[in-house]
Amino acid sequence: MIFYTLLDENSNRKTEHETAYKLLSYVLRKYYEITYFDIEKGEHGKPYLKDIPGVFFNISHCRGLVVCGVSDKEIGVDAEYFRRFNEKVMERIFSPSEQEYVLSSDSREENFFRIWTLKEALGKHLGTGLFSDIKKYSFAFDGDSPVCERSEGTVFTQKILHEKWVVSVCTHDPENEFVFINRTCF
Repeated sequence: MIFYTLLDENSNRKTEHETAYKLLSYVLRKYYEITYFDIEKGEHGKPYLKDIPGVFFNISHCRGLVVCGVSDKEIGVDAEYFRRFNEKVMERIFSPSEQEYVLSSDSREENFFRIWTLKEALGKHLGTGLFSDIKKYSFAFDGDSPVCERSEGTVFTQKILHEKWVVSVCTHDPENEFVFINRTCF
């Protein structure tokens, strides 16, 4: 399941980060009855729950939004606020077909971040991060549904929230439900 909460759009990175871990704690307590946990980091920095096998998580935060994905399978989640983007970054990270998709679009910012978050979610799912030859994975869209070449067995889900943010999820679970959690709950 994918859980999210909204913040003030002027909140700082520290508040976003702290809220992300509060959301994770709330979700683990309410949905998994886990009241105590330690977080460790894997070889490439991906966080995991130490001594709690079979429960995987990933968090993301950006201007005004915090997202936490929790699953019984590996999961990668990324969220971004729509804003201007740097074409040089796009050239380094995006495949030629992805660049064409963005540049030929009337919604360049939205489509840049739709692909960016998919790549980030895949890198987080794999535990390798964004800059580990992620350009070889090329995304396209079948209607609104994201598809990726060379990522057999993974499922991508994407949701646009309040026309301001895009959230992308990469996992092996085809059922990704998005649940809003009001910050007053945790």
